[in-house]
Amino acid sequence: MKNVYRCRICGAFTEDEYHCGKPTELFLDGSRRLALSKLLSYILRHDPKSIGLELDREGWARIEDIVVGIRTRWRNAHLYRWVRPEHIIAIAMLDPKGRFEVRNGMIRARYGHNASLGLELRYPLDTETRILYHGTQLSNLNSILRQGIKPMKRMYVHLTLSVEDACITAARHGPKPVVLEIDAQCVRDRGFEIYVAAPTIRLTKYVPTQCIVRWFACRDTQHK
Repeated sequence: MKNVYRCRICGAFTEDEYHCGKPTELFLDGSRRLALSKLLSYILRHDPKSIGLELDREGWARIEDIVVGIRTRWRNAHLYRWVRPEHIIAIAMLDPKGRFEVRNGMIRARYGHNASLGLELRYPLDTETRILYHGTQLSNLNSILRQGIKPMKRMYVHLTLSVEDACITAARHGPKPVVLEIDAQCVRDRGFEIYVAAPTIRLTKYVPTQCIVRWFACRDTQHK
């Protein structure tokens, strides 16, 4: 990931080496940013108890509690003694997919939560988007075409507005990423609402097989 810089004039976090017309100062290097971002996602989406943390019903936690938990209770805590609340805030503000939300000293993951956490997250409805995409592995394709797209261990099925984002997500899980093109209105017509989780991320409880328009491999644009 890119380095994070802080503006010497206004104090804003940025990925640019200049801000307000002046050189910025390095705040968080790319390798530490990536490691902390992944850890923060894991804690807020899957296992808050790994650092002794309790989320409220909507997935919120105090940033100060997360910092203390990471620095003292995480299994590799010695690697994160440097973490301060400002690092958490910077990662959340600059996350390229809008994974996190910060409010009044609190933070939560916007999406991706494990269903076992039993959270009650509320999202605005998407009633307008017509085409969405879902990234997966070729090995999952036959099952999906028979059974539709299920959330599995997560609370929702994740969909995106971008083919590129879907490919990136799919590629994280194996060597043969593919993308499914989804008719969003078809999903709604079959009784499954679509929610806005982030600017490019949409959620739903299930995608019926009838709503899968086509699929194609990420390595090319040849539709199958």
